[in-house]
Amino acid sequence: MDLAHRYIEGYLAENVLQSETIRRMRHVIKEFSLRAPKVLVTKCIDGRVHGSKLKGYPVTTIRFGRTDGNIVSTNMNNFWFWNRIDRVVNDAVCNTPGMPALFIAYMHHSDIPGLGCAAHHGDEDAALGAISEQTKAVRKVFSKDKLYVIEGKTNTDVMSESLIFEDGNRIDTRELVSEFGLKIPSEVFHSFFLKYPVKDPAISRNVNFRTPAELFSGNVASFFDEYSTSLSMKSFLIREISAIVSSEEFHSQKLIQPEILNALLHKFSKVKDLPRTLLAPLLYQALWNLSYSCYQKNKISALEEADRWKYLDHAEEIICYGEGFELLQRNKAVLVKTGRGEDTNAIVVAKNVLEKNRKKDPKPYPVIVHLNVENSGQLRIWEDFNENIASRMNTMLRNVQEVFTNEEIVILTTYSYRDQKRFYPVRTNESDHRISYPVSIIEGLNSEDRFSSTGLRTREALYSAGKIDISAKLSEST
Repeated sequence: MDLAHRYIEGYLAENVLQSETIRRMRHVIKEFSLRAPKVLVTKCIDGRVHGSKLKGYPVTTIRFGRTDGNIVSTNMNNFWFWNRIDRVVNDAVCNTPGMPALFIAYMHHSDIPGLGCAAHHGDEDAALGAISEQTKAVRKVFSKDKLYVIEGKTNTDVMSESLIFEDGNRIDTRELVSEFGLKIPSEVFHSFFLKYPVKDPAISRNVNFRTPAELFSGNVASFFDEYSTSLSMKSFLIREISAIVSSEEFHSQKLIQPEILNALLHKFSKVKDLPRTLLAPLLYQALWNLSYSCYQKNKISALEEADRWKYLDHAEEIICYGEGFELLQRNKAVLVKTGRGEDTNAIVVAKNVLEKNRKKDPKPYPVIVHLNVENSGQLRIWEDFNENIASRMNTMLRNVQEVFTNEEIVILTTYSYRDQKRFYPVRTNESDHRISYPVSIIEGLNSEDRFSSTGLRTREALYSAGKIDISAKLSEST
């Protein structure tokens, strides 16, 4: 278990450091959210299609649903699925009046035979059928002014996207890359924008006064891979694009290559019943993905063959079950969320993927299953913790135990807050010896008489400080 614990220590320390960036940059994320719709994305559990990076949305600004092959029961009895949609619709009604919430159901595919969606055995028609079933069911319940529904396809090789609208129109960033002969990510943008420092003083400070051209330079571009820089540029770009769309100053703008902007505007103009308020964020998403997919293509081509195959094929190291895993990098984890209506099936698929990976790349420790429960509000009293964290954790843990009956695994159980994405280790079930991580920050606070919100926050702060200290020591040693 020592090797598993060492892996988990590094895994949790990295999480705390990344969540610290979210804390420091929360004002930037807030600025982005003011101009973006409330978004729910459903995807496969495949770790190669993880997160919101390819869409240009900061962590915490998209809600996700993940099931094997994006297969879900759309029966009204599937509480998890419909409640997730209701939450984002209500959020939009209250916080983005005039702008509907956005629902995108994604399938994924690869150009390399055998590397498509494992849940559908590489059958793209079956994968497309799964998301079409979702979108048809959701459109029957919600009007376009409340929830706008789109289907999407993700290419797991270069992370390009294709958005498919109800009327059959589609916007495929890979086709646009080919049409315009784009070779490098900066070619999406206007030369004037690339040449000079960002005109916003706060954003310019956040990126250390570098020009956009400098942010795009090098094999590892700060524009995409430097976390705080990328957050700043996302906020800046959606603001500028929103201003261009609002003022209709398409011909005088000096942000985007005019030919690319005109092509995208023409494609969006053909979409029937597209709400005007969604034009700017969808235009932003398409432009970001154009640039990002160019970057990914170049990044992959520069890798050694062994690293390239590890990037393109499944290489997940851990199973993550629950919510709040958006800070993990691509291909780190097979991601299983509640919501299909039969979670154990998705956990079985995740188990099979991980077992296959470990045959190719054996590990010196048992399979690690990370179960996380995410909470949107504060935990003020014991009943808050019991209802929102402990009871849900135990219910989900039962599914893990059913799939891994009597198998040697290591289970990490944590909770997090939606606006923070920091994992706090906790043990709510002492009967399973496989829940073996030595720290439980709820220890001694696990009853009505002992619990206090102040005590919990103190424990959370002490835990975080300890992980930051470990990370600092590791950095010094390397």
